Amino acid sequence: LAARPARPAGARGCSVRVNTFRRNDLLAGFVEHYERCEAAAEIVVVWSDPANAPPRWLARRRARGGAAPLRVERFAEDSLNNRFALQRRPAADAVFSVDDDVILACADLRRLVDAWAAAPANMAGVAPRLVARDARTRRWRYLRSWHVWWTGRFSLVLTKAAVLHRDHFAAYRAPALAAARARVDAGRNCEDLLMACVVANATRAPPLWVSARYVDRGQALLGLGGHQGISAAAGHVAARGECLDAFAGPFGGLPLATGAAKLSDARAAWLW
Repeated sequence: LAARPARPAGARGCSVRVNTFRRNDLLAGFVEHYERCEAAAEIVVVWSDPANAPPRWLARRRARGGAAPLRVERFAEDSLNNRFALQRRPAADAVFSVDDDVILACADLRRLVDAWAAAPANMAGVAPRLVARDARTRRWRYLRSWHVWWTGRFSLVLTKAAVLHRDHFAAYRAPALAAARARVDAGRNCEDLLMACVVANATRAPPLWVSARYVDRGQALLGLGGHQGISAAAGHVAARGECLDAFAGPFGGLPLATGAAKLSDARAAWLW
C-alpha cells in the first residue's frame, strides 16, 4: 500500500500578521473581515506606535474571543522592520503578511495559502512587481505595477499581501543584514524589498504570483483625501531603486529572479 501523504503545510491555515500605524478605523474593518476567514489561524497586530496604546476595542475583542484568536505585539520603537520581528512563534508555518488597508476575500486567502503550501520555501502573493537593471547606469530600477501588465514578467510580490514561511523572519533579522535594516529605518521604506531578497536568496527562484482580486482601501481613501500610504510619497520609486542597489551588497548581487507564470483558478476563468 502507498504511504499516507503528509499533512499539507497550509492545512492549518496561516497567521495573519498585519502592520498598522495610526489607522484605527482601517484596522477595525480589517479585524472584522479576517476573523471570519477559515484560513486564519490567528490575527497578530504589529503595533509600532510607542506614543499611543492600542485602542480599547482591540483589548475588548481579545477578551471576547472570536473565530480567529487575536493578539498584539507591541514594540518600543516605530520601525517598518517590526513587520518581520516575531515576538512569539506564529500559530502556523504560513504567515500572511498584510497591510491594514488590504482586504482579500476569505476564499482567495485559502487559495493563496494552498498555493504557498505547494512550495513552502517560497513566497506567494497577489501584488507582483518587476525590477530591471538600467542598461546605461547599471543601477537597479523598481518599476510600477503597469510594467507587469505590459511585459507579463515579475521579480517579487509585495508583502502587503503575501504568504511566506515563518523561518524567513529569522533570516531577515540576521546580523549580516543589519546595515540593510538600518537603511529601511532611515528611509522608512523598502522592508518588503529586503524580505523579497531574503526569500529569493534561499530559493533562487521567482515567487509565486497567485491571481486574486483584493481591495486596497488606503488607495481608495487617498483619492478622497484620506489616509496616505508610503507608496504615495514623492520619490517613492527612485528611493526603492536605491534600496535595491544597496541590498545587492550583502547578498553578493541582487538575488531576485524574474518569472512569468501566474497561478489562477481555472473554474473562474472563461478564457483558456
